[in-house]
Amino acid sequence: MWCLPIGFAESGEDVAQAALRELREEAGLVGEIVRLIDVDTVESEFYGSLAVVTYEVRSTGGDLNPGDDAADARYFPIADMPELAWSSNTKAVQLYREMYRDTWAMQDSFRQFFSEPFPGDLASWSPKKQRALLSDMLVKIIEKERDEITRAWMDAMKSGIPTLLPHLALLEGVHRLILGCVKGSLQGSRTGFESAPFLSSGHDLAHQGVPLPDMLNALALSRKSIWMHVLGKKILSSPLEIYIALELNNRIIFLYDRVNFFLTSGYMESVHEQVS
Repeated sequence: MWCLPIGFAESGEDVAQAALRELREEAGLVGEIVRLIDVDTVESEFYGSLAVVTYEVRSTGGDLNPGDDAADARYFPIADMPELAWSSNTKAVQLYREMYRDTWAMQDSFRQFFSEPFPGDLASWSPKKQRALLSDMLVKIIEKERDEITRAWMDAMKSGIPTLLPHLALLEGVHRLILGCVKGSLQGSRTGFESAPFLSSGHDLAHQGVPLPDMLNALALSRKSIWMHVLGKKILSSPLEIYIALELNNRIIFLYDRVNFFLTSGYMESVHEQVS
C-alpha cells in the first residue's frame, strides 16, 4: 500500500528536521517546511502507541526516487489519492485539502482570465503580490465584460430610476468614462484624473433637466454594478481575497467621490448660468 513519506525521529533529533530527513531518504527529495498540518495518535500492533506529526513541505531540490524502505515513489493528484496505509496520512490529506480548498477554487476562477500558464503556488505569494494579481484580474474583467457591466447598470436604472430613461445615452457615456478611470486606477496609472469630461457631463445633465439626486443615485448604481459583477464571478473565495477586494473597492469609492464632485460642480455651474 501507499503512504506519505514517514519514519521515526532519532534520539535528540528535532521532529521537523526528522520529517525532512525521511523525505530525503524515502523519496529522494529536498524540501523546506511550510506549516504543520496535523498531530495524530495511532495504535500499532508492532510499535504500540505512536504520535504522527505531518507537515506540509515545499520541494526545493532532489529527484523523486524510492529509498531503501520503499518499493516505489510517485506523485498522485490530490483529488485522486490511492488508499493510504496509515489513517493519520488519510486524515492529514483531508485537512490539507480543506486548508487549500478556497485558494484552489480562486485559482480555478482566475484561469478563465489568463491565457498564459497560471502559477500553482498562489497561496505562498505575499499579500502585495496577491493584491497586484487581483488588480490585474479586475482590469481584465472590465476589459472583457464592460458591455455586460453597463447593461446590468442600465437595467438597474430602468427599474430603479425610471425618470432617467430619456437621459440614458448621456449617462451611459459617463458610466463608460468611469469604467476607464477605474481600469486606469487599478493599473496604477500616473496620468492623473481627467476632470474636464465630468464637468462637461454634469453641465449637460443639468441642461437636460436631470434632478441632481437622480444623477447621484445613478452614479451609486454604476459603482454597485461593478462590485456585483465581480462578486458574481465567484473569485473571492478566501478571507484574504475578500479583504484585498474590499481594499481595492475603497480605491474605487474614492474615485467615484471625485467623479461625483466634478459632475456636481459642472451641474451647479450650469444651474447658476441658467438662473443668471
